[in-house]
Amino acid sequence: MSVDDPETRLRETLDSLASTVAPSPDAYARARKEWQRRDRRRRLIMLVLAVLVVAVADLVGLWALNSLSEPHPAPRHERIDVIVQP
Repeated sequence: MSVDDPETRLRETLDSLASTVAPSPDAYARARKEWQRRDRRRRLIMLVLAVLVVAVADLVGLWALNSLSEPHPAPRHERIDVIVQP
């Protein structure tokens, strides 16, 4: 390989760049806390949605049962003839 080989030049450039970078000592801890926060938030949102769906389904079911149990009102606009025999 020659010195002008692009792969060699790229490797040398990246090695020199990597030697100047100092890793953050608490980067993993911060990333883990962020992930746990997002996971707790996702679980809480899913719990709220599940409770909301169950509550709406219960309300619709109770409304349906209540509306079916009521007697039908008598018609008000119909004329009722009463025949009385002497």
